[in-house]
Amino acid sequence: MEPKNRLKSLNMCDFCSRERETCGAEILLAKELGEDPGRILNPASVVFCDIYESPVEILKKKFH
Repeated sequence: MEPKNRLKSLNMCDFCSRERETCGAEILLAKELGEDPGRILNPASVVFCDIYESPVEILKKKFH
């Protein structure tokens, strides 16, 4: 499959203030979306999470 037809996904855990191994979140991986597995560049990335905590929001609360 050509790269232009592949789906890119961002791993929410890369942008979260929690550690995935210990956070206990309910997650949905890109490979579980029902898309053709060959279309997803990073099938192990977390695309949905029930307790995502943005580091930016944490800093806003702390300093505002």
